[in-house]
Amino acid sequence: MSIKKCALYIRVSTQRQASVEDGSLKAQEARLKAYVDYENINKGGKWEIVDIYREEGRSAKDLKRPEFQRLMADIEKGKINTIIIWKIDRLTRSLKDFSTLWEIFKEKGVQIISLNEKFDTSTAIGRAMINIILVFAQLEREQTGERTSATMQYRAEQGLWNGGRVIGYDLDPQNKGVLKINRQQIAIVKKAFDLCIEKGSAGQVQKALNELGYRMPVYKSRRGKEHGNTLFTKQAVIRMLTNPVYIGKISWGGKLYQGRHQAAIDEKKFFKVQEILRQNRKKKTNNKLPRKHVYLLQGILRCGKCGSMMSPKSGINGSGKPYHYYQCTRNSHIGNVACKAKYVPAKPIEDFVVDRIKELTTNQEEIEKMVKNANKHSSAKLKKLIQDKQNLQKALRQVKEKLNTMVDTIETNGVKAFKTLQERMATLEKQRQDLEKKLEAIDFEVTKIEQEKVSAEIMQHHFKSFRDIIKKTNPQRLKELLFQIVEFVEWHQNPDDSSSGHCKISYFEQPRLTFPRNKESEQGVNQLFAQSVNWLPGEDSNLGPAG
Repeated sequence: MSIKKCALYIRVSTQRQASVEDGSLKAQEARLKAYVDYENINKGGKWEIVDIYREEGRSAKDLKRPEFQRLMADIEKGKINTIIIWKIDRLTRSLKDFSTLWEIFKEKGVQIISLNEKFDTSTAIGRAMINIILVFAQLEREQTGERTSATMQYRAEQGLWNGGRVIGYDLDPQNKGVLKINRQQIAIVKKAFDLCIEKGSAGQVQKALNELGYRMPVYKSRRGKEHGNTLFTKQAVIRMLTNPVYIGKISWGGKLYQGRHQAAIDEKKFFKVQEILRQNRKKKTNNKLPRKHVYLLQGILRCGKCGSMMSPKSGINGSGKPYHYYQCTRNSHIGNVACKAKYVPAKPIEDFVVDRIKELTTNQEEIEKMVKNANKHSSAKLKKLIQDKQNLQKALRQVKEKLNTMVDTIETNGVKAFKTLQERMATLEKQRQDLEKKLEAIDFEVTKIEQEKVSAEIMQHHFKSFRDIIKKTNPQRLKELLFQIVEFVEWHQNPDDSSSGHCKISYFEQPRLTFPRNKESEQGVNQLFAQSVNWLPGEDSNLGPAG
Protein backbone atom coordinates (compact mmCIF):
# COMPACT_ATOMS: atom_id res chain seq x y z
CA MET A 1 0.00 0.00 0.00
CA SER A 2 1.42 3.36 -1.04
CA ILE A 3 1.93 6.01 1.60
CA LYS A 4 -0.24 9.12 1.41
CA LYS A 5 2.13 12.03 1.99
CA CYS A 6 -0.35 14.65 3.10
CA ALA A 7 -0.30 18.42 3.17
CA LEU A 8 -2.97 20.05 5.33
CA TYR A 9 -3.75 23.43 3.78
CA ILE A 10 -5.83 25.79 5.93
CA ARG A 11 -6.72 29.39 5.24
CA VAL A 12 -8.87 32.25 6.51
CA SER A 13 -9.30 35.58 4.74
CA THR A 14 -9.53 37.91 7.74
CA GLN A 15 -8.59 38.13 11.38
CA ARG A 16 -12.30 38.13 12.27
CA GLN A 17 -12.78 34.78 10.50
CA ALA A 18 -9.78 33.39 12.33
CA SER A 19 -11.63 33.94 15.61
CA VAL A 20 -14.84 32.18 14.49
CA GLU A 21 -14.87 28.69 15.96
CA ASP A 22 -16.15 26.70 12.96
CA GLY A 23 -14.02 28.49 10.40
CA SER A 24 -10.89 29.17 12.45
CA LEU A 25 -7.49 27.80 11.53
CA LYS A 26 -7.53 25.73 14.71
CA ALA A 27 -10.92 24.17 13.88
CA GLN A 28 -9.90 23.44 10.29
CA GLU A 29 -6.64 21.86 11.43
CA ALA A 30 -8.37 19.66 14.02
CA ARG A 31 -10.88 18.42 11.45
CA LEU A 32 -8.22 17.60 8.85
CA LYS A 33 -6.07 15.78 11.43
CA ALA A 34 -9.09 13.78 12.57
CA TYR A 35 -9.69 12.69 8.98
CA VAL A 36 -6.11 11.40 8.68
CA ASP A 37 -6.53 9.51 11.97
CA TYR A 38 -9.78 8.04 10.67
CA GLU A 39 -8.10 6.73 7.50
CA ASN A 40 -5.21 5.22 9.48
CA ILE A 41 -7.27 3.65 12.27
CA ASN A 42 -10.56 2.69 10.61
CA LYS A 43 -9.43 2.08 7.03
CA GLY A 44 -5.97 0.64 7.70
CA GLY A 45 -4.34 3.29 5.56
CA LYS A 46 -0.81 4.66 5.60
CA TRP A 47 -1.37 8.39 5.81
CA GLU A 48 1.43 10.69 6.93
CA ILE A 49 1.08 14.43 7.59
CA VAL A 50 4.16 15.96 5.95
CA ASP A 51 3.38 19.56 6.89
CA ILE A 52 0.61 21.99 7.80
CA TYR A 53 0.31 25.15 5.72
CA ARG A 54 -1.45 27.89 7.70
CA GLU A 55 -2.58 30.91 5.72
CA GLU A 56 -4.00 33.55 8.06
CA GLY A 57 -5.67 36.72 6.79
CA ARG A 58 -5.04 35.93 3.09
CA SER A 59 -7.63 36.18 0.30
CA ALA A 60 -8.00 33.46 -2.36
CA LYS A 61 -8.54 35.96 -5.18
CA ASP A 62 -5.14 34.95 -6.57
CA LEU A 63 -2.35 32.45 -5.89
CA LYS A 64 0.14 34.96 -4.43
CA ARG A 65 0.08 33.60 -0.87
CA PRO A 66 3.24 32.70 1.09
CA GLU A 67 2.05 29.39 2.51
CA PHE A 68 0.43 28.38 -0.77
CA GLN A 69 3.67 29.10 -2.62
CA ARG A 70 5.54 27.03 -0.03
CA LEU A 71 3.03 24.20 -0.63
CA MET A 72 3.60 24.37 -4.39
CA ALA A 73 7.37 24.34 -3.87
CA ASP A 74 7.09 21.18 -1.75
CA ILE A 75 4.92 19.56 -4.43
CA GLU A 76 7.61 20.41 -6.99
CA LYS A 77 10.18 18.68 -4.75
CA GLY A 78 8.02 15.55 -4.58
CA LYS A 79 7.38 15.80 -0.84
CA ILE A 80 3.59 15.64 -1.17
CA ASN A 81 1.11 13.47 -3.08
CA THR A 82 -2.13 14.41 -1.28
CA ILE A 83 -3.62 17.79 -0.34
CA ILE A 84 -6.37 17.80 2.28
CA ILE A 85 -8.52 20.91 2.63
CA TRP A 86 -11.72 21.83 4.46
CA LYS A 87 -13.31 23.53 1.44
CA ILE A 88 -12.22 23.92 -2.17
CA ASP A 89 -12.33 27.71 -1.83
CA ARG A 90 -9.51 27.43 0.72
CA LEU A 91 -7.25 26.76 -2.30
CA THR A 92 -8.80 29.25 -4.73
CA ARG A 93 -12.05 31.01 -5.53
CA SER A 94 -11.23 31.22 -9.25
CA LEU A 95 -12.36 28.46 -11.63
CA LYS A 96 -9.63 29.51 -14.03
CA ASP A 97 -6.93 29.22 -11.33
CA PHE A 98 -8.35 25.88 -10.20
CA SER A 99 -8.21 24.54 -13.75
CA THR A 100 -4.54 25.56 -13.98
CA LEU A 101 -3.74 24.05 -10.58
CA TRP A 102 -5.45 20.77 -11.42
CA GLU A 103 -3.28 20.34 -14.51
CA ILE A 104 -0.18 20.80 -12.33
CA PHE A 105 -1.52 18.39 -9.69
CA LYS A 106 -2.26 15.74 -12.33
CA GLU A 107 1.24 16.09 -13.78
CA LYS A 108 2.80 15.71 -10.31
CA GLY A 109 0.49 12.87 -9.24
CA VAL A 110 -1.13 14.91 -6.46
CA GLN A 111 -4.67 14.13 -5.26
CA ILE A 112 -7.08 16.58 -3.58
CA ILE A 113 -9.46 15.72 -0.74
CA SER A 114 -12.06 18.31 0.25
CA LEU A 115 -14.03 17.38 3.36
CA ASN A 116 -16.77 19.97 3.04
CA GLU A 117 -17.54 19.36 -0.66
CA LYS A 118 -17.08 15.65 0.01
CA PHE A 119 -14.85 14.65 -2.86
CA ASP A 120 -11.58 12.79 -3.21
CA THR A 121 -9.79 12.86 -6.57
CA SER A 122 -8.21 9.48 -5.91
CA THR A 123 -11.70 8.03 -6.52
CA ALA A 124 -13.65 7.82 -9.77
CA ILE A 125 -16.45 9.94 -8.34
CA GLY A 126 -14.02 12.61 -7.20
CA ARG A 127 -12.40 12.76 -10.62
CA ALA A 128 -15.84 13.03 -12.24
CA MET A 129 -16.69 15.97 -10.02
CA ILE A 130 -13.38 17.65 -10.87
CA ASN A 131 -14.06 17.13 -14.57
CA ILE A 132 -17.48 18.73 -14.22
CA ILE A 133 -15.96 21.69 -12.40
CA LEU A 134 -13.44 22.02 -15.23
CA VAL A 135 -16.20 21.96 -17.86
CA PHE A 136 -17.62 25.10 -16.34
CA ALA A 137 -14.15 26.59 -16.00
CA GLN A 138 -13.72 26.00 -19.73
CA LEU A 139 -17.14 27.53 -20.38
CA GLU A 140 -16.09 30.56 -18.35
CA ARG A 141 -12.92 30.89 -20.45
CA GLU A 142 -14.93 30.50 -23.66
CA GLN A 143 -17.38 33.19 -22.57
CA THR A 144 -14.43 35.48 -21.76
CA GLY A 145 -13.03 34.64 -25.19
CA GLU A 146 -16.35 35.50 -26.79
CA ARG A 147 -16.36 38.92 -25.13
CA THR A 148 -12.79 39.50 -26.30
CA SER A 149 -13.72 38.31 -29.77
CA ALA A 150 -16.63 40.75 -29.92
CA THR A 151 -14.29 43.62 -29.06
CA MET A 152 -11.78 42.57 -31.73
CA GLN A 153 -14.59 42.16 -34.24
CA TYR A 154 -15.63 45.76 -33.59
CA ARG A 155 -12.03 46.97 -33.97
CA ALA A 156 -11.66 45.15 -37.29
CA GLU A 157 -14.89 46.74 -38.54
CA GLN A 158 -13.39 50.12 -37.66
CA GLY A 159 -10.29 49.30 -39.70
CA LEU A 160 -8.03 48.99 -36.62
CA TRP A 161 -5.24 46.43 -36.20
CA ASN A 162 -5.92 43.80 -33.54
CA GLY A 163 -2.32 43.25 -32.52
CA GLY A 164 0.66 41.12 -33.41
CA ARG A 165 3.78 41.92 -35.42
CA VAL A 166 3.53 42.12 -39.18
CA ILE A 167 6.55 42.57 -41.45
CA GLY A 168 6.42 45.92 -43.24
CA TYR A 169 4.31 47.81 -40.71
CA ASP A 170 4.63 49.39 -37.27
CA LEU A 171 1.89 50.81 -35.07
CA ASP A 172 1.41 54.51 -35.69
CA PRO A 173 2.19 56.30 -32.40
CA GLN A 174 -0.07 59.20 -33.45
CA ASN A 175 -3.12 57.05 -34.33
CA LYS A 176 -3.86 54.27 -31.85
CA GLY A 177 -4.59 50.96 -33.56
CA VAL A 178 -3.57 52.17 -37.01
CA LEU A 179 -0.64 50.64 -38.92
CA LYS A 180 2.14 52.73 -40.44
CA ILE A 181 4.44 51.53 -43.24
CA ASN A 182 8.02 50.66 -42.28
CA ARG A 183 9.91 51.60 -45.47
CA GLN A 184 12.87 49.29 -44.86
CA GLN A 185 10.78 46.23 -44.11
CA ILE A 186 8.15 46.80 -46.77
CA ALA A 187 10.88 46.48 -49.42
CA ILE A 188 11.34 42.84 -48.31
CA VAL A 189 7.60 42.22 -48.64
CA LYS A 190 7.49 43.66 -52.17
CA LYS A 191 10.50 41.57 -53.14
CA ALA A 192 8.81 38.43 -51.81
CA PHE A 193 5.67 39.00 -53.93
CA ASP A 194 7.76 39.61 -57.05
CA LEU A 195 9.83 36.47 -56.39
CA CYS A 196 6.68 34.36 -55.98
CA ILE A 197 5.38 35.41 -59.38
CA GLU A 198 8.82 34.82 -60.89
CA LYS A 199 9.67 31.48 -59.26
CA GLY A 200 6.20 30.02 -58.64
CA SER A 201 6.34 28.80 -55.03
CA ALA A 202 6.74 29.92 -51.41
CA GLY A 203 9.64 27.50 -50.97
CA GLN A 204 11.58 29.16 -53.77
CA VAL A 205 10.79 32.61 -52.31
CA GLN A 206 12.18 31.50 -48.94
CA LYS A 207 15.36 30.18 -50.57
CA ALA A 208 15.88 33.33 -52.67
CA LEU A 209 15.30 35.78 -49.79
CA ASN A 210 17.84 33.99 -47.63
CA GLU A 211 20.41 33.78 -50.45
CA LEU A 212 19.96 37.52 -51.12
CA GLY A 213 20.83 38.23 -47.51
CA TYR A 214 17.41 39.25 -46.25
CA ARG A 215 16.63 38.39 -42.63
CA MET A 216 13.61 38.47 -40.35
CA PRO A 217 13.14 41.93 -38.76
CA VAL A 218 14.68 42.58 -35.35
CA TYR A 219 12.37 43.54 -32.50
CA LYS A 220 12.51 43.81 -28.72
CA SER A 221 10.21 41.92 -26.40
CA ARG A 222 8.50 43.60 -23.46
CA ARG A 223 11.39 42.44 -21.29
CA GLY A 224 13.86 44.17 -23.57
CA LYS A 225 15.26 41.01 -25.16
CA GLU A 226 16.09 41.20 -28.87
CA HIS A 227 14.54 38.71 -31.29
CA GLY A 228 14.68 38.24 -35.06
CA ASN A 229 17.60 38.65 -37.48
CA THR A 230 17.12 34.99 -38.39
CA LEU A 231 16.73 33.22 -41.73
CA PHE A 232 13.25 33.20 -43.25
CA THR A 233 11.28 30.01 -42.72
CA LYS A 234 8.78 28.74 -45.28
CA GLN A 235 5.94 29.28 -42.77
CA ALA A 236 6.98 32.93 -42.30
CA VAL A 237 7.04 33.45 -46.05
CA ILE A 238 3.58 31.88 -46.52
CA ARG A 239 2.15 34.06 -43.72
CA MET A 240 3.60 37.12 -45.46
CA LEU A 241 2.36 36.20 -48.96
CA THR A 242 -1.19 35.43 -47.78
CA ASN A 243 -1.72 38.38 -45.42
CA PRO A 244 -4.37 40.77 -46.82
CA VAL A 245 -2.99 43.56 -44.63
CA TYR A 246 -0.69 44.41 -47.57
CA ILE A 247 -3.67 45.37 -49.75
CA GLY A 248 -5.05 47.64 -47.03
CA LYS A 249 -7.44 45.12 -45.45
CA ILE A 250 -7.97 43.85 -41.89
CA SER A 251 -8.82 40.15 -41.61
CA TRP A 252 -11.01 38.95 -38.75
CA GLY A 253 -13.37 36.00 -38.37
CA GLY A 254 -12.87 34.90 -41.95
CA LYS A 255 -13.94 38.28 -43.32
CA LEU A 256 -12.02 41.24 -44.73
CA TYR A 257 -12.60 44.82 -43.61
CA GLN A 258 -11.22 48.02 -45.04
CA GLY A 259 -8.27 49.10 -42.90
CA ARG A 260 -7.25 52.63 -42.04
CA HIS A 261 -3.65 51.96 -43.09
CA GLN A 262 -1.98 52.43 -46.46
CA ALA A 263 -1.80 49.46 -48.84
CA ALA A 264 1.66 48.32 -49.96
CA ILE A 265 0.86 45.70 -52.63
CA ASP A 266 -1.37 46.09 -55.68
CA GLU A 267 -4.52 43.92 -55.38
CA LYS A 268 -3.99 42.40 -58.86
CA LYS A 269 -0.50 41.21 -57.85
CA PHE A 270 -1.73 39.97 -54.44
CA PHE A 271 -4.50 37.78 -55.90
CA LYS A 272 -2.16 36.46 -58.61
CA VAL A 273 0.13 35.21 -55.82
CA GLN A 274 -2.87 33.67 -54.01
CA GLU A 275 -3.75 31.71 -57.15
CA ILE A 276 -0.16 30.43 -57.47
CA LEU A 277 -0.21 29.22 -53.87
CA ARG A 278 -3.67 27.68 -54.28
CA GLN A 279 -2.58 25.71 -57.34
CA ASN A 280 0.51 24.48 -55.45
CA ARG A 281 -1.63 23.30 -52.54
CA LYS A 282 -4.01 21.54 -54.91
CA LYS A 283 -1.13 19.59 -56.49
CA LYS A 284 0.05 18.42 -53.08
CA THR A 285 -3.40 17.40 -51.82
CA ASN A 286 -4.15 13.68 -51.95
CA ASN A 287 -7.89 13.56 -52.58
CA LYS A 288 -7.89 9.83 -51.95
CA LEU A 289 -7.19 10.26 -48.23
CA PRO A 290 -10.29 10.08 -46.00
CA ARG A 291 -11.44 13.28 -44.34
CA LYS A 292 -10.27 13.70 -40.80
CA HIS A 293 -12.98 12.48 -38.44
CA VAL A 294 -13.09 12.93 -34.67
CA TYR A 295 -14.30 9.57 -33.31
CA LEU A 296 -16.48 10.76 -30.44
CA LEU A 297 -16.94 7.29 -28.92
CA GLN A 298 -13.34 6.10 -29.18
CA GLY A 299 -12.44 4.43 -25.88
CA ILE A 300 -16.03 4.12 -24.58
CA LEU A 301 -17.79 2.10 -27.33
CA ARG A 302 -17.96 -1.64 -26.61
CA CYS A 303 -19.12 -4.61 -28.61
CA GLY A 304 -22.36 -5.85 -27.03
CA LYS A 305 -21.66 -9.41 -28.14
CA CYS A 306 -18.18 -10.07 -26.73
CA GLY A 307 -17.55 -7.03 -24.51
CA SER A 308 -14.34 -5.90 -26.20
CA MET A 309 -13.77 -2.30 -27.25
CA MET A 310 -14.67 -1.22 -30.76
CA SER A 311 -11.82 0.37 -32.71
CA PRO A 312 -12.23 3.37 -35.01
CA LYS A 313 -11.54 2.64 -38.67
CA SER A 314 -11.82 4.49 -41.97
CA GLY A 315 -11.50 3.74 -45.66
CA ILE A 316 -12.55 4.69 -49.19
CA ASN A 317 -15.24 2.88 -51.10
CA GLY A 318 -15.26 2.05 -54.80
CA SER A 319 -16.62 5.50 -55.65
CA GLY A 320 -13.76 7.21 -53.87
CA LYS A 321 -15.99 8.30 -51.00
CA PRO A 322 -14.45 8.14 -47.50
CA TYR A 323 -16.34 6.36 -44.74
CA HIS A 324 -15.75 6.01 -40.99
CA TYR A 325 -16.86 3.19 -38.73
CA TYR A 326 -16.16 1.26 -35.52
CA GLN A 327 -15.21 -2.42 -35.63
CA CYS A 328 -15.17 -4.98 -32.82
CA THR A 329 -11.48 -5.29 -31.90
CA ARG A 330 -11.65 -9.07 -31.40
CA ASN A 331 -13.38 -9.50 -34.75
CA SER A 332 -10.77 -7.24 -36.38
CA HIS A 333 -7.77 -9.09 -34.89
CA ILE A 334 -8.99 -12.69 -34.91
CA GLY A 335 -12.06 -12.84 -37.14
CA ASN A 336 -15.53 -14.38 -36.87
CA VAL A 337 -14.23 -17.25 -34.75
CA ALA A 338 -13.66 -14.76 -31.89
CA CYS A 339 -16.75 -12.58 -32.39
CA LYS A 340 -19.37 -12.55 -35.13
CA ALA A 341 -20.26 -8.88 -34.54
CA LYS A 342 -19.20 -6.74 -37.48
CA TYR A 343 -19.01 -2.99 -37.48
CA VAL A 344 -21.18 0.06 -37.02
CA PRO A 345 -20.98 3.33 -38.99
CA ALA A 346 -19.48 6.12 -36.90
CA LYS A 347 -21.75 9.09 -37.53
CA PRO A 348 -25.14 7.45 -36.90
CA ILE A 349 -24.17 5.93 -33.57
CA GLU A 350 -22.32 9.09 -32.49
CA ASP A 351 -25.34 11.23 -33.41
CA PHE A 352 -27.61 8.86 -31.50
CA VAL A 353 -25.59 9.09 -28.28
CA VAL A 354 -25.37 12.89 -28.47
CA ASP A 355 -29.10 13.15 -29.28
CA ARG A 356 -29.95 10.86 -26.37
CA ILE A 357 -28.05 13.13 -23.97
CA LYS A 358 -29.82 16.13 -25.50
CA GLU A 359 -33.14 14.40 -24.79
CA LEU A 360 -32.16 14.02 -21.15
CA THR A 361 -31.37 17.72 -20.88
CA THR A 362 -35.06 18.49 -21.42
CA ASN A 363 -36.53 15.50 -19.56
CA GLN A 364 -36.57 16.64 -15.95
CA GLU A 365 -38.56 13.61 -14.82
CA GLU A 366 -36.06 11.10 -16.21
CA ILE A 367 -33.09 13.02 -14.78
CA GLU A 368 -34.70 12.98 -11.33
CA LYS A 369 -35.38 9.25 -11.71
CA MET A 370 -31.71 8.64 -12.56
CA VAL A 371 -30.59 10.65 -9.55
CA LYS A 372 -33.01 8.78 -7.29
CA ASN A 373 -31.78 5.39 -8.55
CA ALA A 374 -28.15 6.45 -8.23
CA ASN A 375 -28.70 7.45 -4.62
CA LYS A 376 -30.87 4.46 -3.67
CA HIS A 377 -28.03 2.30 -2.35
CA SER A 378 -26.34 5.27 -0.70
CA SER A 379 -29.57 6.26 1.03
CA ALA A 380 -29.95 2.76 2.50
CA LYS A 381 -26.40 2.86 3.87
CA LEU A 382 -26.95 6.36 5.22
CA LYS A 383 -30.13 5.26 6.98
CA LYS A 384 -28.25 2.48 8.78
CA LEU A 385 -25.36 4.80 9.69
CA ILE A 386 -27.78 7.39 11.08
CA GLN A 387 -29.41 4.68 13.20
CA ASP A 388 -25.99 3.51 14.40
CA LYS A 389 -25.09 7.10 15.20
CA GLN A 390 -28.25 7.58 17.25
CA ASN A 391 -27.50 4.37 19.21
CA LEU A 392 -23.92 5.50 19.86
CA GLN A 393 -25.10 8.95 20.94
CA LYS A 394 -27.55 7.34 23.36
CA ALA A 395 -24.79 5.09 24.76
CA LEU A 396 -22.48 8.11 25.05
CA ARG A 397 -25.12 10.08 26.98
CA GLN A 398 -25.52 7.16 29.40
CA VAL A 399 -21.77 6.93 29.97
CA LYS A 400 -21.54 10.68 30.57
CA GLU A 401 -24.45 10.53 32.99
CA LYS A 402 -22.74 7.75 34.95
CA LEU A 403 -19.51 9.74 35.05
CA ASN A 404 -21.39 12.83 36.26
CA THR A 405 -23.10 10.74 38.96
CA MET A 406 -19.71 9.47 40.14
CA VAL A 407 -18.32 13.00 40.23
CA ASP A 408 -21.29 14.05 42.40
CA THR A 409 -20.65 11.08 44.70
CA ILE A 410 -16.98 12.02 45.06
CA GLU A 411 -17.87 15.63 45.80
CA THR A 412 -20.28 14.43 48.54
CA ASN A 413 -18.22 11.63 50.12
CA GLY A 414 -14.64 12.80 49.50
CA VAL A 415 -11.41 10.86 48.91
CA LYS A 416 -12.75 7.54 50.21
CA ALA A 417 -15.45 7.48 47.53
CA PHE A 418 -12.88 8.44 44.85
CA LYS A 419 -10.67 5.46 45.66
CA THR A 420 -13.67 3.15 45.50
CA LEU A 421 -14.90 4.50 42.15
CA GLN A 422 -11.51 5.17 40.51
CA GLU A 423 -11.31 1.92 38.53
CA ARG A 424 -14.94 2.18 37.41
CA MET A 425 -14.40 5.78 36.30
CA ALA A 426 -11.35 4.79 34.23
CA THR A 427 -13.44 2.12 32.48
CA LEU A 428 -16.24 4.57 31.76
CA GLU A 429 -13.78 7.20 30.53
CA LYS A 430 -12.30 4.64 28.13
CA GLN A 431 -15.83 3.83 26.91
CA ARG A 432 -16.53 7.54 26.41
CA GLN A 433 -13.39 7.99 24.28
CA ASP A 434 -14.16 4.90 22.20
CA LEU A 435 -17.75 6.01 21.60
CA GLU A 436 -16.62 9.49 20.51
CA LYS A 437 -14.12 7.97 18.05
CA LYS A 438 -16.82 5.69 16.63
CA LEU A 439 -19.14 8.69 16.23
CA GLU A 440 -16.38 10.58 14.42
CA ALA A 441 -15.78 7.57 12.16
CA ILE A 442 -19.49 7.45 11.31
CA ASP A 443 -19.37 11.15 10.39
CA PHE A 444 -16.55 10.44 7.93
CA GLU A 445 -18.40 7.39 6.55
CA VAL A 446 -21.44 9.59 5.99
CA THR A 447 -19.19 12.10 4.21
CA LYS A 448 -17.85 9.40 1.87
CA ILE A 449 -21.33 8.11 1.05
CA GLU A 450 -22.59 11.62 0.43
CA GLN A 451 -19.89 11.98 -2.23
CA GLU A 452 -22.03 9.75 -4.44
CA LYS A 453 -25.15 11.77 -3.76
CA VAL A 454 -23.37 15.02 -4.55
CA SER A 455 -21.99 13.46 -7.72
CA ALA A 456 -25.49 12.60 -8.87
CA GLU A 457 -26.76 16.09 -8.12
CA ILE A 458 -23.90 17.70 -10.03
CA MET A 459 -24.45 15.30 -12.91
CA GLN A 460 -28.08 16.41 -12.96
CA HIS A 461 -26.97 20.02 -13.29
CA HIS A 462 -24.43 18.96 -15.92
CA PHE A 463 -27.11 17.32 -18.09
CA LYS A 464 -29.14 20.53 -17.94
CA SER A 465 -26.12 22.57 -19.04
CA PHE A 466 -25.03 20.17 -21.79
CA ARG A 467 -27.28 21.69 -24.43
CA ASP A 468 -25.88 25.20 -23.91
CA ILE A 469 -22.29 23.97 -23.81
CA ILE A 470 -22.57 21.81 -26.91
CA LYS A 471 -23.65 24.79 -29.02
CA LYS A 472 -20.30 26.46 -28.39
CA THR A 473 -17.97 23.54 -28.83
CA ASN A 474 -16.01 21.71 -31.55
CA PRO A 475 -15.90 17.92 -32.15
CA GLN A 476 -12.77 17.39 -30.02
CA ARG A 477 -14.30 19.35 -27.13
CA LEU A 478 -17.55 17.42 -27.55
CA LYS A 479 -15.56 14.19 -27.26
CA GLU A 480 -14.10 15.40 -23.95
CA LEU A 481 -17.59 16.31 -22.70
CA LEU A 482 -18.93 12.85 -23.56
CA PHE A 483 -16.10 11.24 -21.59
CA GLN A 484 -17.26 13.18 -18.53
CA ILE A 485 -20.89 12.08 -18.86
CA VAL A 486 -20.87 8.61 -20.46
CA GLU A 487 -19.13 5.67 -18.80
CA PHE A 488 -19.59 3.36 -21.77
CA VAL A 489 -21.79 2.67 -24.81
CA GLU A 490 -22.60 -0.88 -25.93
CA TRP A 491 -23.55 -1.61 -29.52
CA HIS A 492 -25.80 -4.66 -29.84
CA GLN A 493 -25.92 -5.74 -33.46
CA ASN A 494 -29.17 -7.20 -34.77
CA PRO A 495 -28.48 -10.94 -35.38
CA ASP A 496 -30.73 -10.89 -38.45
CA ASP A 497 -29.47 -7.63 -39.91
CA SER A 498 -25.87 -6.55 -39.25
CA SER A 499 -26.65 -3.02 -40.40
CA SER A 500 -29.09 -2.37 -37.53
CA GLY A 501 -29.16 -2.80 -33.78
CA HIS A 502 -29.65 -0.97 -30.52
CA CYS A 503 -27.53 0.84 -27.91
CA LYS A 504 -27.04 0.53 -24.21
CA ILE A 505 -25.72 3.73 -22.61
CA SER A 506 -24.29 3.82 -19.10
CA TYR A 507 -23.82 7.29 -17.67
CA PHE A 508 -20.82 7.94 -15.49
CA GLU A 509 -21.48 7.19 -11.81
CA GLN A 510 -25.11 6.43 -12.62
CA PRO A 511 -26.98 3.11 -12.66
CA ARG A 512 -26.40 1.18 -15.85
CA LEU A 513 -29.50 2.01 -17.82
CA THR A 514 -30.63 0.02 -20.85
CA PHE A 515 -33.07 1.86 -23.07
CA PRO A 516 -35.67 -0.46 -24.65
CA ARG A 517 -35.69 -0.85 -28.41
CA ASN A 518 -39.23 0.49 -28.68
CA LYS A 519 -38.10 3.90 -27.44
CA GLU A 520 -38.87 6.58 -30.01
CA SER A 521 -35.30 7.87 -30.28
CA GLU A 522 -33.96 4.33 -30.59
CA GLN A 523 -36.38 3.41 -33.32
CA GLY A 524 -34.99 6.35 -35.22
CA VAL A 525 -31.44 5.17 -34.86
CA ASN A 526 -32.35 1.65 -36.01
CA GLN A 527 -33.87 3.12 -39.16
CA LEU A 528 -30.81 5.29 -39.65
CA PHE A 529 -28.50 2.30 -39.38
CA ALA A 530 -30.70 0.38 -41.80
CA GLN A 531 -30.37 3.20 -44.33
CA SER A 532 -26.59 2.89 -44.16
CA VAL A 533 -26.70 -0.56 -45.74
CA ASN A 534 -25.91 0.98 -49.14
CA TRP A 535 -22.51 2.25 -48.06
CA LEU A 536 -21.67 -0.09 -45.18
CA PRO A 537 -22.96 -3.52 -46.20
CA GLY A 538 -21.65 -6.97 -45.36
CA GLU A 539 -18.23 -8.45 -46.04
CA ASP A 540 -19.04 -9.42 -49.62
CA SER A 541 -19.10 -5.86 -50.96
CA ASN A 542 -16.07 -3.92 -52.07
CA LEU A 543 -17.74 -0.72 -50.84
CA GLY A 544 -17.35 -1.49 -47.12
CA PRO A 545 -14.42 -2.27 -44.86
CA ALA A 546 -12.66 -5.56 -45.29
CA GLY A 547 -13.88 -8.09 -42.73
